[in-house]
Amino acid sequence: MEQEDTIDYNIRKTWYNISKLYNRTASEYMASMALGMVLLNIDIYEGTPSTQLGPNMGMEATSLSRYLIKLEEHKVIERRSDPNDKRKSVIHLTPLGINRREIAKKVVIDFNENVKSHFEKEEMDTFFAILKKINKIIDSTK
Repeated sequence: MEQEDTIDYNIRKTWYNISKLYNRTASEYMASMALGMVLLNIDIYEGTPSTQLGPNMGMEATSLSRYLIKLEEHKVIERRSDPNDKRKSVIHLTPLGINRREIAKKVVIDFNENVKSHFEKEEMDTFFAILKKINKIIDSTK
């Protein structure tokens, strides 16, 4: 079997190309696509507990910690103590963070609309069904 014929190669290659596309825009505003993805996972009104962000994004705590430090340095997030449990911190977007989140959201929406415009609805439904099935297969082998 050739590398180009494997499922993982094609998924990795596609994700790599999506990452490059997102990073071109992200680099103008804050450094990387990954930082934009963190912003998209923070509740704009209530903030998000830092312990919830990692699992929501499928990210290890150490990687997330580095991203949060960078986002604080860029002044797009701030950590606040949880009013119900002072041991926990809640990540909130600053006004600059809300602006950057909107930019990241627009890039994601524009990408999705562009890709979808090249396919019939049935093709997209099949694509998502296949990805869901692949994820179920992976989950069942854990």
